[in-house]
Amino acid sequence: MTSTPGDFRERFGKMAPEAIVNAEEVAQLLATTKGALRQMIHRRELPPTAFPEKRRTCWLVSDIRQWLQKKGSGQHTAGPSLNDSQPKSKIGRPRLPHNQPRTAQ
Repeated sequence: MTSTPGDFRERFGKMAPEAIVNAEEVAQLLATTKGALRQMIHRRELPPTAFPEKRRTCWLVSDIRQWLQKKGSGQHTAGPSLNDSQPKSKIGRPRLPHNQPRTAQ
Protein backbone atom coordinates (compact mmCIF):
# COMPACT_ATOMS: atom_id res chain seq x y z
CA MET A 1 0.00 0.00 0.00
CA THR A 2 1.51 3.30 -1.05
CA SER A 3 0.73 6.53 0.70
CA THR A 4 0.71 10.00 -0.74
CA PRO A 5 2.25 12.95 1.10
CA GLY A 6 -1.22 14.32 1.83
CA ASP A 7 -2.16 11.08 3.56
CA PHE A 8 0.74 11.33 5.98
CA ARG A 9 0.05 14.99 6.67
CA GLU A 10 -3.48 14.07 7.73
CA ARG A 11 -2.18 11.25 9.93
CA PHE A 12 0.49 13.56 11.40
CA GLY A 13 -2.19 16.00 12.51
CA LYS A 14 -3.93 13.21 14.43
CA MET A 15 -0.81 11.72 16.03
CA ALA A 16 -0.15 11.89 19.76
CA PRO A 17 2.67 14.27 20.83
CA GLU A 18 4.76 11.36 22.16
CA ALA A 19 4.55 9.42 18.87
CA ILE A 20 7.73 8.92 16.86
CA VAL A 21 8.20 9.71 13.16
CA ASN A 22 11.10 8.55 11.02
CA ALA A 23 13.11 10.40 8.37
CA GLU A 24 10.96 9.16 5.48
CA GLU A 25 7.81 10.44 7.17
CA VAL A 26 9.35 13.82 7.97
CA ALA A 27 10.48 14.11 4.35
CA GLN A 28 6.88 13.44 3.24
CA LEU A 29 5.62 15.99 5.73
CA LEU A 30 8.02 18.65 4.40
CA ALA A 31 7.39 17.61 0.77
CA THR A 32 11.07 16.97 0.17
CA THR A 33 13.37 14.03 -0.47
CA LYS A 34 15.26 11.96 2.06
CA GLY A 35 18.52 13.31 0.59
CA ALA A 36 17.43 16.89 1.14
CA LEU A 37 16.36 15.95 4.65
CA ARG A 38 19.85 14.54 5.32
CA GLN A 39 21.31 17.86 4.22
CA MET A 40 18.99 19.68 6.62
CA ILE A 41 20.13 17.36 9.41
CA HIS A 42 23.77 18.00 8.51
CA ARG A 43 23.19 21.78 8.58
CA ARG A 44 21.37 21.36 11.92
CA GLU A 45 18.20 22.96 10.57
CA LEU A 46 15.95 20.33 12.17
CA PRO A 47 15.31 19.72 15.87
CA PRO A 48 17.48 17.14 17.66
CA THR A 49 16.54 13.53 17.07
CA ALA A 50 14.59 11.59 19.70
CA PHE A 51 17.37 9.05 20.27
CA PRO A 52 20.73 10.66 19.37
CA GLU A 53 22.71 7.61 20.46
CA LYS A 54 20.92 5.36 17.94
CA ARG A 55 21.73 5.14 14.24
CA ARG A 56 18.12 5.42 13.12
CA THR A 57 16.96 8.98 12.66
CA CYS A 58 13.59 9.71 14.24
CA TRP A 59 11.86 12.55 16.04
CA LEU A 60 9.05 13.02 18.52
CA VAL A 61 5.91 14.44 16.91
CA SER A 62 5.82 17.20 19.53
CA ASP A 63 9.36 18.33 18.56
CA ILE A 64 8.48 18.45 14.86
CA ARG A 65 5.25 20.35 15.54
CA GLN A 66 7.10 22.88 17.70
CA TRP A 67 9.79 23.30 15.04
CA LEU A 68 7.14 23.81 12.33
CA GLN A 69 5.43 26.47 14.44
CA LYS A 70 8.73 28.32 14.89
CA LYS A 71 9.43 28.11 11.15
CA GLY A 72 5.94 29.39 10.37
CA SER A 73 6.26 32.33 12.73
CA GLY A 74 9.62 33.39 11.30
CA GLN A 75 11.76 32.32 14.27
CA HIS A 76 14.93 30.55 13.22
CA THR A 77 16.64 28.05 15.47
CA ALA A 78 19.98 27.69 13.70
CA GLY A 79 22.18 29.46 11.20
CA PRO A 80 23.06 33.11 10.75
CA SER A 81 20.27 35.61 10.34
CA LEU A 82 20.05 38.18 7.60
CA ASN A 83 20.23 40.98 10.17
CA ASP A 84 23.73 40.14 11.41
CA SER A 85 25.72 43.35 11.80
CA GLN A 86 29.05 41.76 10.86
CA PRO A 87 29.62 41.08 7.16
CA LYS A 88 30.86 37.62 6.21
CA SER A 89 34.54 37.41 5.40
CA LYS A 90 35.24 36.29 1.88
CA ILE A 91 37.39 33.26 1.25
CA GLY A 92 39.71 33.04 -1.72
CA ARG A 93 41.94 35.35 -3.67
CA PRO A 94 41.16 39.05 -3.66
CA ARG A 95 39.45 40.33 -6.78
CA LEU A 96 40.66 43.33 -8.75
CA PRO A 97 38.18 46.07 -9.57
CA HIS A 98 36.89 45.88 -13.12
CA ASN A 99 38.41 49.23 -14.11
CA GLN A 100 41.95 48.34 -13.00
CA PRO A 101 44.12 46.80 -15.76
CA ARG A 102 45.92 43.53 -15.09
CA THR A 103 49.70 43.53 -15.17
CA ALA A 104 51.71 40.85 -16.92
CA GLN A 105 53.98 38.85 -14.65
